[in-house]
Amino acid sequence: MTINRYLLYFSYIGTRFRGVQRQLTYDMLHNDDPSSVQGLLEYALKQLQPLNIPKLHLSSRTDQGVHSFKSSAHLDLELPYTCHPNKLVFQVNNFLSSCEVPIKLISAQIVSSDFNARACAKWRKYLYRLAVIKPEFKDLYTERFVFPIPITEVKRCYFIHTSTDFDVELVKNVLPLFIGTRDFKTFMGKSGLNTDISTIRTWNNIEIVPGRSFYPTDIDKYYNYWDIHVDAKSFLYKQIRRTVGVLIKVAQKLITYDDVKYMFDNPSINSWNTKVSTAPSHGLYLYDIGYDEKDLILPIEHNKLEEPVQNESPEEMSLDLKKEIVKQRIENRRIALEARTAKSVEKIKNHEFLRSIKK
Repeated sequence: MTINRYLLYFSYIGTRFRGVQRQLTYDMLHNDDPSSVQGLLEYALKQLQPLNIPKLHLSSRTDQGVHSFKSSAHLDLELPYTCHPNKLVFQVNNFLSSCEVPIKLISAQIVSSDFNARACAKWRKYLYRLAVIKPEFKDLYTERFVFPIPITEVKRCYFIHTSTDFDVELVKNVLPLFIGTRDFKTFMGKSGLNTDISTIRTWNNIEIVPGRSFYPTDIDKYYNYWDIHVDAKSFLYKQIRRTVGVLIKVAQKLITYDDVKYMFDNPSINSWNTKVSTAPSHGLYLYDIGYDEKDLILPIEHNKLEEPVQNESPEEMSLDLKKEIVKQRIENRRIALEARTAKSVEKIKNHEFLRSIKK
């Protein structure tokens, strides 16, 4: 039995979680935290029955409500059996699926014992999604007050319904101010974690391009979708969301190029323009993360690790037996579905809000 270090890639929808990082918990015995992505992944990894307690070391720490297409973490696992990375992914995803939580492992691989998912990351790419009401529908929105949002975009995109103009060309003019090595102290949110952290960061690129809905519907005719892409090695607390907030106000002509330049020329929390609000978390996605290939080289002792194969039965099952097994599985799933549905209906019927309406 040996301890292997695994690099995990995973994705999640962050709406229901308090964040990706495990929170402090009063469950001192098991140290479980079902309110965070990390806590649920660690709990799922416990189902593999390792000899040590799984502890993920995250590459990125996204806030509450932020989503991820591709994030990563490393952990050390000591298992009493041989576990191919593909088998680990399959079993963890099976457990997460049974819990009906929006987290999925993308892949896993064994890395060297000195690999660090956070320190070895060479770049991170983020996406912020905007949907701005088209000029011809602004008056209609004012009259109706409530305006349709596609169900596939609820808590997935930031919808802007204000009656002010939205000039993307003005945004493109200020983007060069963010590229390169800058002091982003003005753009950092208040955090009590580390007040001595350096606020110097290097952004490789930032751009705004036309976007689209995740699934086209007739409602899309009311909006112009915009995607803001940011590429850098690391970011400050709330830096991207505060930057997006600045760009929105620039597009709405509420602040100017000179106002943004002032925030860079005078890096301080006191230089923040009070006309700007931090963009909400639900429009932000950790899009991708990259490593140097040499840091991912498989250790020599694992080069002969074989792909998992299905155990073959000594005797081939008859066709009738196979049909019977499949039929029984379908029946078991139907019974389980009916039980879950009945439980959900009962909860809805007993909901305090609905009972108050009936009265």
